[in-house]
Amino acid sequence: MEIEVLSVQCIKPFCPTPNHPKTHKLSILDQFVPAIYMPLVLFYSIGESPQAISDNGNTQQKLKQLKESLSKVLTHFYPFAGRVKDKLTIDCNDEGVHYVEAKVNCTLPEFFNHSNFSSFIHELVPNQPLMEVATEGYTTMAQVTCFACGGMAIGTLIYHKIADGTSASFFLNSWSSNSRNVFHFQREFEFPNFVTPFPHNIKCPQDTNVMNMWGQFLNDGRRSVRRLLFDAKAILRLKAQGSSLTVQNPTRVEVVTSFLCKCAAKAFNVTSGLERPTLIGHAVNMRPRASPSIPKSSMGNIGWLTMALMSANELPDLVIKLREAVRTINSDFVKNFIGEEGFVEHSKKLIEIASSVATLTKGVNFIYFTSWCNFGFHDVDYGWGKPIWASSIFDSLDDSLHFNSVILMDTPSGNGIEAWVDLNEDEMVILQDDKELLEFVTLDPNPLKEYITHT
Repeated sequence: MEIEVLSVQCIKPFCPTPNHPKTHKLSILDQFVPAIYMPLVLFYSIGESPQAISDNGNTQQKLKQLKESLSKVLTHFYPFAGRVKDKLTIDCNDEGVHYVEAKVNCTLPEFFNHSNFSSFIHELVPNQPLMEVATEGYTTMAQVTCFACGGMAIGTLIYHKIADGTSASFFLNSWSSNSRNVFHFQREFEFPNFVTPFPHNIKCPQDTNVMNMWGQFLNDGRRSVRRLLFDAKAILRLKAQGSSLTVQNPTRVEVVTSFLCKCAAKAFNVTSGLERPTLIGHAVNMRPRASPSIPKSSMGNIGWLTMALMSANELPDLVIKLREAVRTINSDFVKNFIGEEGFVEHSKKLIEIASSVATLTKGVNFIYFTSWCNFGFHDVDYGWGKPIWASSIFDSLDDSLHFNSVILMDTPSGNGIEAWVDLNEDEMVILQDDKELLEFVTLDPNPLKEYITHT
């Protein structure tokens, strides 16, 4: 597969946002997250209808439409068009988004039929290490790649310190909504809100940065990433197995997280030669847990980590433990967090957990989960249909330090879950041969097959 870069340019806001602040101050939660880019690639097919096939000649119009709509929406997302100034602030200078147009010499089916297509996905976002801020300090970068069949991939890199998953989805859906109505300027538009309820005039203590706090759990072995597809039928079976009198109707995220924790723990214990409990970290979106709830249009990072020490082996017990941990982040928790002392109080609790498990005689396994389910990435329609697949991406599979981690993504149907699992290579070898796991998952599936089945 060969990708040819056609153009590299900077897309600036159509006009400055009236009275927007020239400096965006990062909240203490923004400072807490690592200085990395959040990557996402959305794939679009031209479809098989005569109308879709005839639209293949409109690629240039689509590219123009994408740039015009991005320019218009950036007027309201002013930090996304700014530059990283320092650890505390974004310079909202309207210098724009780094924007790449490219083409690839294969069709979408040919791309997905490649035995190792996942290794090429990183080429569908701008060439930038995910763990480093671009030299120019871009907060947002995008790449539009056109396939030979007329299909398209839109890849974005968004600076994590200005957006979490909910914020990224809101931005992409706002961009796509603007694209669908690119010539209709009087439509209703829900504006983003960059005024955070969390403290933003204080510096996050160095020891409470997430990378420093959990540095003891970093791996230095060779990495391996696999995609595990749990289809709707598999999730129904897991829900049946994971239910109990305490949790009678577990969610699909609860059962998939708990099941993967169980299977990963077996792999960890084999490689370590010890029977150890597994500490999981799970990111929780605080917006719907506040009272009143915080709207999706509230930008920035509005989430926190909950921790659970999973020592049980039965799925219902793991589900109960996970739900108990997540439910500690409730309206009272969020209310307390909004005060300046709230962050210090809750970060100290995480440090205490990390310190306490470190003293366990046999040690502890660690794995981090984040769910992008129900974020609406499959609703991002620029005017030629919803994406056939929404893909995460990991940086190069080298021997760099990394956490054991899992990203949960919706399938196009919205009923399944695709889990991107990142472990040490020796642990992945054991996990991918786990007979219990293989009863529920498809390893590294072809996304087109799941999409065709759904449609």
